[in-house]
Amino acid sequence: MTLDEFREQFETWWANTDAQEMARKNSQGALLDLMALYERFDNAERPMADQVLSEWVASDNERKRFDAIAMIDRFRIRSAVPNLKALEASVEKRVDHEAPHELAKLKMVLDGLLD
Repeated sequence: MTLDEFREQFETWWANTDAQEMARKNSQGALLDLMALYERFDNAERPMADQVLSEWVASDNERKRFDAIAMIDRFRIRSAVPNLKALEASVEKRVDHEAPHELAKLKMVLDGLLD
């Protein structure tokens, strides 16, 4: 399977799972399912999943971005550091009420990955 094929299937899986869990009013359900799915990936699939999760860091979809950051933190995906740093620089410029919380989370995740 190519990275593009994997990305398409992974995106579709996440969108369907997220929609189902949101309909159930279970905001953390997609993340828990995503963690379980990731743990089943083999050695060929994990690097592709890591790449896609790193890309999701820049998503405009807050839930997708949240899930990606949580996955990167949980599974210590160090290849995502450049994308996390780019998001950190972007969040530092924001003035909305969520920015300080997102920035604190990003700093915590980056500190954990860079130890």
